[in-house]
Amino acid sequence: MRLRDGREVVLREAVPADVSCIVRLYAELSPESFRSRFYSSRPAPPVVARLARIDVAPGAVCLVAAMASEPGRLAAEARYIPNAEDAGELAITVLDDFQGLGLGRHMLSALLARAASAGLARLSAVVSLSNGPMLHLLTRHGWVLTEPADESLVVRVELSATGGMPGWPRAVAGRRILVERRGWFEDSRVTALLAGGNDVRQCAGPDLRSGRACPLVEAGRCRLAEDADRIVALLPGGDEGCMAVAEAHRRLWPGKLAQPPSPS
Repeated sequence: MRLRDGREVVLREAVPADVSCIVRLYAELSPESFRSRFYSSRPAPPVVARLARIDVAPGAVCLVAAMASEPGRLAAEARYIPNAEDAGELAITVLDDFQGLGLGRHMLSALLARAASAGLARLSAVVSLSNGPMLHLLTRHGWVLTEPADESLVVRVELSATGGMPGWPRAVAGRRILVERRGWFEDSRVTALLAGGNDVRQCAGPDLRSGRACPLVEAGRCRLAEDADRIVALLPGGDEGCMAVAEAHRRLWPGKLAQPPSPS
């Protein structure tokens, strides 16, 4: 594929011979990019070599983007590791000089398509709130917040591998509570729901500024809302897109709308 600056890369599935190239890719990352990807400063070379392995678990998939002008060098790498029967965890690495050219978007799309072909329904990503490019990349897809920011300012978001919003896990211990709310951090209302043994997913609703649409409004379909036991609506009331979401809920699932716990 040709990138925005005219350079070309070849996107393909990684093979064992690529491991040394992945090691080089990690070594060429700036300290900031390495920390954004691995949440630590650069470790000793043997540790980097272990991080570059592609045979880390059964069903793991790794894609690479090789530079067309220098096939032995990689511009990017993307991978997922299955962590449930129908889900996996993803990670994407793009060399600094290739960031901002649309390569991450192509890598993510290819990774989601590969996951779907393998029978996975959802892929999650652990992301630092300081990693603006990765957050922007993920939020262009239908995503849901499954773990709010912790003391390390790291969140977990989940994407659908098949388009639209991701559904719920097959095995859920408590009630499925969809909280429609903006914000990366857990507040007292979400804390109360979690303390009650519920499985909570948070959706930030539509946001025209970031290009995030609402599949319920756009296509009339939202797996999260359809299969939720309760919907707690906390989106801004004066936002046109959020008002359309609220109206769709009242029309389709009035019995699911729940009064949120009062903030403490």
